[in-house]
Amino acid sequence: MKPLHTSWTLVVLLAFCWVATTARAQEEGARPTPAPERTDWMGALPDAFAMCKLSLPGTHDSGARLGGPALQTQDTDIPAQLQQGIRAFDIRLQAKDGRLGVFHSTAFQQIYWETDVLPAFIRFLQEHPTEVLVVSLKREGGAPEAYAARLAASLELEANRAYFVEDFHPALTLGDCRGKILFLHRDVATDRYPGAACSGWADDATCVLTLRGKDGREGHALLQDEYQYTSDQESAEKIAACTRNLAALAAEPEASRRWGISFASATGLPDGTPKAFADQVNPALADWLARQGGSKRGIVFIDFIAQEGGRQLVSLLIDGNFR
Repeated sequence: MKPLHTSWTLVVLLAFCWVATTARAQEEGARPTPAPERTDWMGALPDAFAMCKLSLPGTHDSGARLGGPALQTQDTDIPAQLQQGIRAFDIRLQAKDGRLGVFHSTAFQQIYWETDVLPAFIRFLQEHPTEVLVVSLKREGGAPEAYAARLAASLELEANRAYFVEDFHPALTLGDCRGKILFLHRDVATDRYPGAACSGWADDATCVLTLRGKDGREGHALLQDEYQYTSDQESAEKIAACTRNLAALAAEPEASRRWGISFASATGLPDGTPKAFADQVNPALADWLARQGGSKRGIVFIDFIAQEGGRQLVSLLIDGNFR
């Protein structure tokens, strides 16, 4: 009987090992696959390339990795996003602990603008001076005065301003902006703001947005920021809103200097989480771009770029600049 007992023990041990290995493999398979690095892709484009004619992959709520399924929009941090080729960022800030914390709604993301985010941007540009970053800044709650005071303090530091595009105008070229950050301010913090102030940003809508430099020069952008749905069963409506805006921008005459901003992100709680929408919207937009082409699509803010659909969408937007 002893040999039989030993055999059964061996079978049980092998079965346990198989289950453990399978579970571990499944867990690892569920994790985001590291995306290929695209650290210097803008360096292959000519200086004369108009910024408004670029296709720029971006992340919506770029710092939002915490807050649970209702609020998480990304599964990689900002330094990793830069390595993947992301060149547009949506940063939401609220005064906290004497600094500006990164928030999504009420969820603090455990990182700060002054010590984590802005230094990461500047460090990346120091190491990759051919690149340009477009950074949208928005106050995510808290007192407007506290937001303005803290943001102005960081933007007016002379050491930082060397890395900012000072004056926006619609005909900016890649050469004008290399090695710098072009800010889009949804809430103006200082009269000396670098970049562009945004006015006419309608909530949950598609509209024409005005971009204004501090010297008064103006441009316009086709903005699609339709984000509120009843559930992810309405993802087809979101996809249609995106493709309409992307198509309209690509159809602009060559001489046009109209910019474009499209959000691929959406929510429809409780079941329509950002991830639920991203799982449907990102692959659909990637398929559409693969058929229609990725050139002249403007800035596209995306959720969960480390997932397969997100990676494909980012790659198609980057590659569209070379066709």
